[in-house]
Amino acid sequence: MDIGGTFTDAAAVTEDGREVTAKALSTPGNLARGVIAAVESLHLDWADIGSFVHGTTVGLNAFLERRGARVALLTTAGFRDVYEIGRANRPAMYDVRYRPPAPLVARRDVYELHERLAADGSVLRALDEMEVRNLAARIRGRYDAVAVVLLHAYRNPEHEDAVERVLADVAPELRVLCSHDIAAEWREYERTSTTVLSAYIAPIVADYLARLEAELGSRGATTTVRVMQSAGGVMSTAVARAKPIQTLLSGPVGGTLAGVALADDLGLEHLICIDMGGTSADVSLVVAGAAEVELQAALDGHPLLMPAVAIRTLGAGGGSVAYLEAGALRVGPRSAGAVPGPACYGRGGSEPTVTDANVVLGRLPGAARLGGEVALDVEAARVAVDTLATSLGIDRVGAARGIVAVADAAMADAIREITVARGIDPRDFSLVAFGGAGPLHAASLAEELEIPRVVVPANPGVLSAWGMLHADTRHDLVRSFFVSLAELSGAQLGESMQALCERARALLAADGVPPKSIELIPAADLRYVGQEYAVTVPWSLEENPEEVVRRLPERFAAAHLDRYGHNNPGEGVECVNLRVTALGRVGKVRRRSLDRQSGRPTPAWSERTWLDERWCETPVYWRESLGAGATLAGPAIVLEDACTTVVPAGWGGKVSSHGHLILERGRSAS
Repeated sequence: MDIGGTFTDAAAVTEDGREVTAKALSTPGNLARGVIAAVESLHLDWADIGSFVHGTTVGLNAFLERRGARVALLTTAGFRDVYEIGRANRPAMYDVRYRPPAPLVARRDVYELHERLAADGSVLRALDEMEVRNLAARIRGRYDAVAVVLLHAYRNPEHEDAVERVLADVAPELRVLCSHDIAAEWREYERTSTTVLSAYIAPIVADYLARLEAELGSRGATTTVRVMQSAGGVMSTAVARAKPIQTLLSGPVGGTLAGVALADDLGLEHLICIDMGGTSADVSLVVAGAAEVELQAALDGHPLLMPAVAIRTLGAGGGSVAYLEAGALRVGPRSAGAVPGPACYGRGGSEPTVTDANVVLGRLPGAARLGGEVALDVEAARVAVDTLATSLGIDRVGAARGIVAVADAAMADAIREITVARGIDPRDFSLVAFGGAGPLHAASLAEELEIPRVVVPANPGVLSAWGMLHADTRHDLVRSFFVSLAELSGAQLGESMQALCERARALLAADGVPPKSIELIPAADLRYVGQEYAVTVPWSLEENPEEVVRRLPERFAAAHLDRYGHNNPGEGVECVNLRVTALGRVGKVRRRSLDRQSGRPTPAWSERTWLDERWCETPVYWRESLGAGATLAGPAIVLEDACTTVVPAGWGGKVSSHGHLILERGRSAS
C-alpha cells in the first residue's frame, strides 16, 4: 500500500505470480479509509492476505503542515539552547532571503536536568530522580510527547532510561522518546533535532497505525501490518511507534526498491528513478544495482541522524497548480490534491494544473480513466488553461506548453542535483519513469538530459506499492567507537562488532525472521584525522577481524576517492562509529512472463496531439494489448488505467518479457 497526495495505490501478488493492482482516491481527513477502499478494489478475501506492507506519509504530512504533537524537550543543564542555536553554517550562502529552520520546540518548552556524563559515558553528576519526578508533575497535561536528549547519552543510556521510567510512572499518557533509541550517535544538535522531530510526529503515527490495524482486523484480516522505513526495509508497527522518524520517507522509498528489482530483471546497473504522482515528484538513484542510502538526511532544513534512501522531492506533480507570479509562469508546489483535484477531474477544480495542460495538448486522451475510474472533463481543462492564457496574453496551446515546460524544467533540475552536482553523468544511466504522470514526461526529460534509454515498468501507476513487496525486514544499529586505526586491534573490533550483531539478530528474531534468512552487514564510519565527516566502509562478517583492520585504510582510501574524487593514503585514519545493517531477506517477487507478440501492434485509434512543436495524428495503443516483443515507433501514446506514456518522434520502443516498455532514442521499431 502506498498513500499519495491524490491516489492511494495497492499492489498484490499471489503465490503463483499473478498480480492485482488498484487505485483509490486518497482521503485526507482519514487516510485509513483510502487504504481500505484500495484494498477492497483488489477484490481479495481479507483472510487470505498473508503479508501487508504499508508506506505511509502520515508523519511526513504532519511535519510539513506543522500540525504535530506538543513536545517538551528535556536536556542536560547548561545545554538548553543547543537546539535553538543549531549550526552556524549557511546552506544558501548568497540567498538574502534565507532563513534557518524554525525549531519545533520553543525555548519555553525546553527543561534542564542537573546531571552530567563525560564524553566516555562515565558519570560526572548523578541524575536526581526526585527532580525528574517533580518536573514530570509540572509538565503533565501540557504536552503530548517528551523528547529526552541528555549529553553523551549515546555512550551511556543510563540517565535517559531513568528519566523514561519516572515519566512512565508519573505521566504514563505521555509519549517519551529517548535520543539513545532514536539516534545513538555523537553530534549534539543533530541528535536533538532527530529526537525532537520523532517526538513531534510520534502520537500521530501511533494513532494512525492503531486505527489502520483496527480497520483491517474488523474486516477479517489476520496478518500483521509491516511499515516501510526510510532506509528501504520494513519494520513492525511496534518499531514504527518506537522510531516514527523512520516512517518519514516511507512512501517514496517503495519506488526506489522497485527500481532495484527492475535493474535485476533487465540487467541494468544504473537507474535514475522519477516517480511523478498527483502532488509531487520524487527522484532517486539505483547505483550498481542497489539503492543509494545516506546515513544523514535533512527535511525542510532540519538535520536527521538516520539512514535513508537518497531521495529528492519537489512539488511538481500532475495536480500541481500553474499560476502567474511577478510576471512569470510558476508551477507548484501547491497542488489541487485529490479534492477537488485538477479541473479535468470534473470534481469542482477550476485552477489549471499540469494534468489539465496535458489534456489540452492531447497527450492525455479524453478516453483515459485516471485510476481506472476518473473520467476526464476535457472542456473543463480547456476553460482552466484559458484563464491562465488570458493572464499571460497568449493562446491556450502556448499556456499549456508553458505549464508542461516549467514542470519538466523543475524535474530536470532535480535530476541534475542528484547526479551532475555530485559528479555523476546522467548519460550513463537509464531513466525509469513511473507514477501516474511520470511516463507522460519521461521522454522530454531524457531528451533534456541526453539520457539514451527510458524504462516504463509494467503497472507504472502503482510501482511504489509493487516495490514494497520486495522489501526486506531491516534494522540499522550504530554505536560510538572512537579510535585511531593505527591503535585498533582485531580482537577489539571483533568484540565490539559481536555485541552489535547479537543485538541485531535478537531484533530480527523478534520480528519473526528465521535464522537462515538473516544477513548482517558490518561497517565503520572512517575519516582522516581532523576531518568533520566520515565515509562508511563495509566488509563481510566472513572476514577475519585482524584482516579487516589491516585492510580498512586502503578500503577507506578507495571509498574516499569514489565519493569525493580525491584521497590521501598517507594520512592518519580514525574510526568514529561501528554499524550493522541487519536484514531479514524475503524471496523475490517474480512477474509472470507475457505471451510473445511479433511485429508492430495495431493502434486502437488516433489522437490529435501536440508533439514536436506541431499538431499531429498520434496512434494510441492500449498497454494491455502489447505482448512481449511488441515494438512501436514514435509518435505514439500508450494508454492504461493507471497512467499514460508519450513516445515522441525519433524514439522507438519494445516490450520486455515481463511487460516493461523500453524506449530508446533512434531505436528502430522493426
